[in-house]
Amino acid sequence: MVLVLFQSFIGKAQNNPVFSVKIKLSVVGGDLKNAVITITKNGAPYRVIDPNGGKYTADLDLGAEFLVTCTKMGYISKSVVVDTHIPKDREQEEFAKFTAEVELEKQPEEQEVKYSQPVGRIKYGMNEGDFGFDRDYTATATEMQKKAKANPIPKPKPPTPNPKPITETKPAPPTPPSNPIPLQVKQPEYKPEPPKPKPVIIEPNTPQKPIVRNITEKIIQEDRRKLTVVTVNINGVDNIYKKEEYSWGGTFFYKEGVYITERTFAKETE
Repeated sequence: MVLVLFQSFIGKAQNNPVFSVKIKLSVVGGDLKNAVITITKNGAPYRVIDPNGGKYTADLDLGAEFLVTCTKMGYISKSVVVDTHIPKDREQEEFAKFTAEVELEKQPEEQEVKYSQPVGRIKYGMNEGDFGFDRDYTATATEMQKKAKANPIPKPKPPTPNPKPITETKPAPPTPPSNPIPLQVKQPEYKPEPPKPKPVIIEPNTPQKPIVRNITEKIIQEDRRKLTVVTVNINGVDNIYKKEEYSWGGTFFYKEGVYITERTFAKETE
């Protein structure tokens, strides 16, 4: 993983100062299909990102600790810590804009590599007066990655079935009765033939019902939360979408009560 610092400065909003980090994700020998970037704020869910274009700029609130985790099935997951705590007299000043380049490597065959800690850390440096790399942490994380790759964990194999041998037993021959009864031949029971099904006549050029789609939106403003409820009616069937925006910066999206990404919400409610 490579973290690159650009010396181009950006302004901060007076009421909501933030620190911007551009996340650039790449996959060695693969593409970004099914890759996911998740961000937590002080251990709580904050963002779920679909990195379709490979780049995403995250505006992170000051005074918190964020964990940016990049994952893809079959590849080694990587995380980066971004500590946005700063001195009190710098809230309204400017900071350098970062680009964090994260490269995911493929898991080895029949084995699995897991990193025990994040691979990088960004924090405010008192000596530099700006955000920078925690070089001591980076050195420790680099050694951790080398050890993890040198000692991968074997993947558990499914148990081999061991069926018990089946012993075939022959039934004992029946004992003949002492007073045998002469056999009676039973006449077959008469069953009428079932009625033949009527032919189904399909009329040609049956017109298809048009798809009728209506969208209604309702906004509920609370003390620390703004709730947007979008109802998408397709041919009389309602689909309920919700967008929750909290005053501390968290934004979450739902469809019928199930968590979805911002991209899915925007596409299905447009």
